[in-house]
Amino acid sequence: MALYSAIRRASNSTIPLAVRSVATSATSHFSAATTAVENSDCGRVSRSFSIPVLHYSTSAVKKKKSKHSSFDDILLQIVNSEINFSLDSDFHDCVVDIPDGFPFKVQDKAGERVIVLTRDYGEEAISIEIDMPNGRCENAEDDAVNSEEESESQPSVPLSVTVSKENGLALEFDVRAFPNKILICGISIKELKSSSNQLDYRGPAFSLLNESLQKSFYEYLEVRGLTGSTANFLLEYVISKDSKEYIRWLKTIKKFVEN
Repeated sequence: MALYSAIRRASNSTIPLAVRSVATSATSHFSAATTAVENSDCGRVSRSFSIPVLHYSTSAVKKKKSKHSSFDDILLQIVNSEINFSLDSDFHDCVVDIPDGFPFKVQDKAGERVIVLTRDYGEEAISIEIDMPNGRCENAEDDAVNSEEESESQPSVPLSVTVSKENGLALEFDVRAFPNKILICGISIKELKSSSNQLDYRGPAFSLLNESLQKSFYEYLEVRGLTGSTANFLLEYVISKDSKEYIRWLKTIKKFVEN
């Protein structure tokens, strides 16, 4: 589960007692039925075996017919509990305002997992893409990430930053946004008009580059808007969106099970 869900799980909700009771009852009934079948002579069925015919009225069937099984009802109760828990959190109604002078245009649609930030910088087009379930930066250049002592204890968001020019070439940075800073995980060169969309040589691990070159790349992104304040905004925005999308997802599941 994504960033908001990871944070909110610090205070786990519990399944209501009534729900646990129903679940236990249903499970016990199922186990008893299974035991009865296992202890029967089902393994020695003769050719004269026939299914007994039960006679009952149509009205009785209508009375006994239920739209949901007991397990569906259990699921609905738990989903409702989770929805209420999420609505009571501090994140679901959090509105993150775009700061004054923020250089990027935010493109975000409800129900979609990708957030895109764009801007022009001289003759360059800059795009920041946040794929909320995306963990590609988590596995890229582990040495670079692990070199930061606080990386494991602080929230972070993986970003894909693309700086492109009219000549068809682009630099793509795998970046992780932390509070007040960004961390570059890797750099690749892309040829936007190429069928493979990427040149063969991807360069060395970022952590292995000359320290002066690493510093220059950080400055390169900073002047293009990838600053500590941008990282803070993205963290807050993603947590808020993830909370809303999680509640939307739960309500869709509830609607499906109910119908």
